[in-house]
Amino acid sequence: MIQEFYVENYKSIKDRQGISFVPNKKMNNGYEDYLLVNASDKVKLLKLGILYGYNASGKSNLLEAMDFLRRLALYAPNAKDEETGFDPFLLDTDSVNKSGVFSLIFYINNKKYEYFVELNSSTIISEKLFFTPEVRKTKLFSRNYDETKHVSTISFGERCGLKAKEKLFIEGNTLENCTVLAAYRKTNVNSKELDKVVEYFQSHILPIVTSRVILKDWSFDSLKQNDKRKDFFIKLLTKADFQISDLEIKEESLELTEDMLKEIQKEGVPSQLLEELKTKKTIETNELYFAHSTSKGKFNISSEKESQGTMRYFGLGGILNEIVSSSKFINIDEIETSLHPELVAFFIRQFLMNANESQLFVTTHNQFLMEQDYMRNDMIWFCEKDEDGVSNYYSVQDFKLHKNISVLNYYRAGKLGALPSLGSPVYKKEE
Repeated sequence: MIQEFYVENYKSIKDRQGISFVPNKKMNNGYEDYLLVNASDKVKLLKLGILYGYNASGKSNLLEAMDFLRRLALYAPNAKDEETGFDPFLLDTDSVNKSGVFSLIFYINNKKYEYFVELNSSTIISEKLFFTPEVRKTKLFSRNYDETKHVSTISFGERCGLKAKEKLFIEGNTLENCTVLAAYRKTNVNSKELDKVVEYFQSHILPIVTSRVILKDWSFDSLKQNDKRKDFFIKLLTKADFQISDLEIKEESLELTEDMLKEIQKEGVPSQLLEELKTKKTIETNELYFAHSTSKGKFNISSEKESQGTMRYFGLGGILNEIVSSSKFINIDEIETSLHPELVAFFIRQFLMNANESQLFVTTHNQFLMEQDYMRNDMIWFCEKDEDGVSNYYSVQDFKLHKNISVLNYYRAGKLGALPSLGSPVYKKEE
């Protein structure tokens, strides 16, 4: 479970900004059994966060910052001269040359972990990992970069359970542009605590979902891997009133033309496979069909001919299946893409009522969600840019509104910020 995420000097974010899933204990609306998740025996965290803001205010950048930290923790560069991918705030001459700082506080098996990374475009300057197994915070490792010697020094805590030789192996793989966690993944040593953290980043925090991600493939693969999930997807689409009563995966044989083979060759397919395709001249494919039941009968329609809304919701179904069946955290950018506002609200209700150990953080322009009876002010976040192009993030609870005040009305009246400042819709004719 994620408790807090903060970032400084990344894209449109200049000063320290972030998101917290710590609930306000005074803010109860009667839906807490569905809105809170147990992070430990003593700590409960919010399951949902919703971020609003006008276009280009920086909503996506907060999600991308978290995804960037995930990739830093998991993937090592191929060479030590490869850049880290860090993208600083560019609208300030000082920030361009400063490092960025990322921090994540999370829970694994009832224990609190704290991970910090400071870096620039070429170097991991500092990296720290702590956890609290009982009462006292304990160091798992700390790493600092020596600018004069151009090497990183790593200090491992005893709870890592590593031998001196194993520590040297990890240090040897920790290039100046590589995190300790990513280096550990490439090293043939084992630490129970480090394994837990790596597995958390790899399996618990899912990659960011943007409006450009083709979610159909995610759900299609999920369906092919486990036939039992078919009932879940049928119920999902039926409840959403798409008039779909069944799903079917058909195996089809596609004849390969010379032009198609040339295109396949350009994609860099292994020569042995290419020769097999040239000999066979066919390729086996799987196609997904949706059964539509109408007063005229039942008709199977290829997924390629379905509407964008249908396919987007089917794609989100794969995500929903994953986050209700296991413990996950996922960021979804512009969740309302191609979907009716009521359908977005229904998707979120399904998540809240069926997921027991997962968290969901989304950006949206769907103001309808603010008025849902289960929404709490500590779950609603806003983003806006100041006159210097700097993104700032804040929660509705910061305004200390009375519980009977409509957040939506306050927002539309401009009392909560995060609304675009629009000019006149009239253009003057040139004389």
